[in-house]
Amino acid sequence: MKTRAELYQFKHGNRTWYSTNQRKAIAHAGIEYLPVRGLQRTAIEDESIDKCDTEVTLPQMSLLNAEGDNLSAVFAGKIFYGGVTVTILELYLNETLVLHKGRVTQPKFDEDADTLTLVCETGESYLNRNILTRKFQSSCPNSIYDRWCGLKFEDWALEIKVTAIDGLKISFDVVPTQVKDAAGNPVFEQIPVLDEEGNPVLDGQGNPTFEDGDPIMESKTYPDGWLSLGLLLKDGVNTLVTSSSANSLSLYRQHVGLKVGDIVRVAPGCDQSLKTCAAKFENNLRFTGHPFIPSSNPIYTQLIK
Repeated sequence: MKTRAELYQFKHGNRTWYSTNQRKAIAHAGIEYLPVRGLQRTAIEDESIDKCDTEVTLPQMSLLNAEGDNLSAVFAGKIFYGGVTVTILELYLNETLVLHKGRVTQPKFDEDADTLTLVCETGESYLNRNILTRKFQSSCPNSIYDRWCGLKFEDWALEIKVTAIDGLKISFDVVPTQVKDAAGNPVFEQIPVLDEEGNPVLDGQGNPTFEDGDPIMESKTYPDGWLSLGLLLKDGVNTLVTSSSANSLSLYRQHVGLKVGDIVRVAPGCDQSLKTCAAKFENNLRFTGHPFIPSSNPIYTQLIK
C-alpha cells in the first residue's frame, strides 16, 4: 500500500467488522477491510489522558461485515451491553501504526444525515475515571457470575431452542441433555457384549459384561422464575433476563441477531439476597452484602451512654 489508508476494526462479542475509508477493499494480514464511503473520524489528541478520545462517523446503512451483520443494529435503543471495542490502524507501505485502541462509550444517530457517530474512548481514559466500586448495603453488591461472585456461567448454563419471539418475550424449549449419575459421569445405554456364537461374554466373577451404547438423554424442567435476573448468551454477548416461566422468558433489551430456531445458552439469576444465595446456589460464603443493617440509625434513635 503506497498511499496512507486507515483500517477500522469494530468488535462486539464474537462478531467483528473490518472497514476502511478507501474506495476499494484492502487485504492486510489475512483480513479483508471493506470500503465504507463517508467513513471519517475526528482528530486524535494525545497531550493528556482525558483528551485522547475520537469520534468515528459512518453511514447507517453501509455497516455490514462479511457475514451480513449490521453494526448499527448493535446500538438499537442505544443500549449495548457488553461493549464494542474499536481499533484504528494506519496502513502505509504494508506497515501499520495503531492510532487508537479503546471502546465505544456512546452512539449518536443523525436521522437527517443518515449517519451514526461513535464516541470512542481509550482504555487509559476509562481507567482514569473515578467510579463507585462498593457500597455498604444489605443486598450483595456482586454481579452473578463475576469474579467476586465466584459462580461459573458454564457450570449453571443450560441450552434452549427459541421457538417464538414476541417483542422482548422469548418462548423456548429446553434442549435435552445427557443423564449423569451421582458422581457426575454421563450415563449410556448398556449393551451386552456377545461372543462369536452370540453368547454373553463373562468377566472374572462370571457376570455378563456390557459396553456403552447411545447416551441416555432427558429434558429437564425448571420452576417459574428460575432464570429471572439471569443471563442469555449468544455470539459472545450477554443479555439480562428480567423474568421467566417454565417455557418463556423476557429480556431487558432486544438481543441483536436472535431469531427463531437459535439454540442459545441461559443461566439462572439471583436477586442478590442472602436467602437466594444460600438456598439456590449454596454460595453464601461469598455473599458480601450486609443483611443485618439496622433499619433506623441508632445515633438518632438511641442514647449513647
